[in-house]
Order: sequence, then C-alpha cells, then structure tokens
Amino acid sequence: MKQIPGKKLKAADIAEMTGLSEEQVHDIAHRHGNRISSRQVGRIQVYDERAADVFTAIADEEQKKQAGQKTAQTRHSEELRKHKGKPAPASRLSSISKTREDENTVQKQKITAGHGSVPNHLIQTVAMQGQQFSRFADRITSLEEKMVRDREEFGERIDRLERQVAAIQEQMEAVDTWITHVDSQLDQNDTRITRLAEETHTWTEYVRDELAWLRLSWWKRRQQK
Repeated sequence: MKQIPGKKLKAADIAEMTGLSEEQVHDIAHRHGNRISSRQVGRIQVYDERAADVFTAIADEEQKKQAGQKTAQTRHSEELRKHKGKPAPASRLSSISKTREDENTVQKQKITAGHGSVPNHLIQTVAMQGQQFSRFADRITSLEEKMVRDREEFGERIDRLERQVAAIQEQMEAVDTWITHVDSQLDQNDTRITRLAEETHTWTEYVRDELAWLRLSWWKRRQQK
C-alpha cells in the first residue's frame, strides 16, 4: 500500500491507497468514526496517514465476517441435506437455520441501512451551510435595522433643516419689509430735502436781493421806490 508522507489524506487518497471506492470510504468513516482520526477542513473531511491502515483493517474485518457468515450458511445447508427425511432433527435444524437466517437478514439490513444513511461529511456540509445562512440572515436583519435607524435619523435631520429654512425665510421676509420701509423713508426724505433746498434757495435769493438793496445809498433806494 503506497503511503503519502507528511500529508493529510482526503477520501480520494484513502480510496487510491486502499483499493476501496470513495463511497466505501465514506461509509466506513461514518460507521466507525470512533476508530478513525479525522478533522474537518472547510467542506472536506481529511484523515491522518495512519487512517489508511485503519480503513484497510476495518474492510478486512467486514470481509472476514461476511465470509464467516457465508460458511455458516453453507454448513447449515449441508446439515439440512444430510438429515433430510428425519422429521425431528430436520425440524430442529430448520429452526436453527431460520434463526441464523433471521440474524443474517438483520445484519444485512444493518449494513444496507449503513450504506443508505447520509454520510457524515454531507451532514457537516449541510450544517455549515445552515450556519452560513443563519449568519447571512442575521447580517441582513442587522442591516435592515441600521437602515431603519438611519432613515429615522435622516428624517429628523430633514425636519430640522426644514424648520431652519422656514425660519430663515421668515427673517428674509422681515428684512425685505424693513428694506421696503427704509426705501420709502429715504424717498420721503429726498422729497423733503429737495423742497427744503428749493425753499432755502428762494430765501437765499431774497436775502441776497435785500442785502444788495440795503447797500445802495439812500438816494438810489429812494429812486428805486
């Protein structure tokens, strides 16, 4: 049997080394897990180098057991043929044969059930996938909860911004009203200033004329009258 030193063996390696099929390797590993050292690496079941000898030994034991059962059945059949025609012994032999046939049937059913059961590595793979799905579901739930919290927080921020914008708009409207009032007051002041300037100019001209007249001599003032 060829050994692969310093390497963890997969089911295919065990099958190549022992001459068993991979299905037989998985079946033996499932039924004799307490005798075979193995561990899970990701989705793959790996075995120690010495596990190949254990697989071979178990396969040999099962073959010898099956061969012994066949030999016992053959011996019982020969005894039945030898004692054929003897009612009492034949009856006892038939009972013994029937009992052993029942035992063989039960053993075969156990072996068949062992072959038909789900392999351990498949069970572990399904369990790992279930755990992954659970983690994904938890992650999705966490993200959904975070999205809800973020949405609520964004909603509150938007409400605050809308209130701030409304307050700014009110302030701008008040400023516009004040500017309109100031413009109106300035226009009125301009009108008053213009009128005052005109009145001042008229009064200045009058005073200037009066002063010029007063500067004239008495004789000229009399003549102008």
